[in-house]
Amino acid sequence: MKSALSITKFNLIIVMTIVMIGIDADIRRECRKESGVSWKSLKKLKAADFNQNDPKLKCYVKCFMQKNGIFNDKDVDIEKTVKHLPSSIQETSKKTLLRCKKLPSTDLCDRAFQLAKCYFKAQPEVLKSVSMV
Repeated sequence: MKSALSITKFNLIIVMTIVMIGIDADIRRECRKESGVSWKSLKKLKAADFNQNDPKLKCYVKCFMQKNGIFNDKDVDIEKTVKHLPSSIQETSKKTLLRCKKLPSTDLCDRAFQLAKCYFKAQPEVLKSVSMV
């Protein structure tokens, strides 16, 4: 009985993971379509190249952050963002995001991009676990 319960829990975890991967893929696909970003810019982003001045890429990042519930109509929601992170880096991430929020930006797309750029430069290990592309 205990073994059957363990298998059921394991299967539930697998199903939930597959659903979440599908949702994440849907978000990325929607944001690519909405922003019109090129695959070239996305490949550079995946390689942690934030030295791009592509307005479409910046809007892609904003869309991705909004659809994941961590960016509202004006800024990053630090509390929601931190909840998505492992507890071991939540405190340093919060401090980093508070510092990054102070950076100037020209519009909401640039704001989201500058926040992501600042955060991932300070915490590059997190970029490996975030599938933005």
